Amino acid sequence: MNINFLVKLSDNDKTIIIALILALVLLLALCGFLGSLIVRTMKWQGKKCDELVNEVVVNRIITSPKQLKIYARKKNRRQFLKQAWIPVVIILGALLIVLIHNIIFRTWNYNPFNVDDGFGSLFFVWDFTHMFRKPEDGVGILYTGPILINKPHLEAKAIMSYIAGPAIIVGAVWYIVAAQSYLSRTIRAHWLARKIFDKSLDGFKQNTTIVNPQVQQQQTDAQPQTTNQQQ
Repeated sequence: MNINFLVKLSDNDKTIIIALILALVLLLALCGFLGSLIVRTMKWQGKKCDELVNEVVVNRIITSPKQLKIYARKKNRRQFLKQAWIPVVIILGALLIVLIHNIIFRTWNYNPFNVDDGFGSLFFVWDFTHMFRKPEDGVGILYTGPILINKPHLEAKAIMSYIAGPAIIVGAVWYIVAAQSYLSRTIRAHWLARKIFDKSLDGFKQNTTIVNPQVQQQQTDAQPQTTNQQQ
């Protein structure tokens, strides 16, 4: 790094650079945390696959990995439909509300989340596109901060968006969770197919004596009788 460049920077510029570095570190840490949370959640969601295939596996109805995958796929699809139809209905209902709004106000490019007459009017909104600019002398960087472009307020035209906006968000999140559960169960099914029907020879030794289970049981039953005779 050029030391002269750092020396020429003002205290304000150095503060901005440090703030950006800290923001980047926090962003990476947040991404790592969210990734770890998603992995743990998918493992928990995948356990549902065990319940779906438990009966046929325990009763030895399924005897091969291929059969298990096919059966798990069918059960998984049914489970997905049970979980996904409700959010789909919610989203379709919200879109119907938006369509009614468009018909009433005769507009077809309406965004139900806009800040003027949409769901966004209920929130603080800032413009982050002009936070940094060069001063008039052209030296350094001037930080002006985000510009507040909207304060929470109610709009009569946005009444329908106050219903459609949250419905779309809830339905979308619900559907994403259902889709993630479907993916988790699919991964779990493939893992079970390998694990249950595993034919690995790890730990097997050719020189180990093979014991007949019936002979071993007879020897075990005969030991108490021998002990009693000696006494």
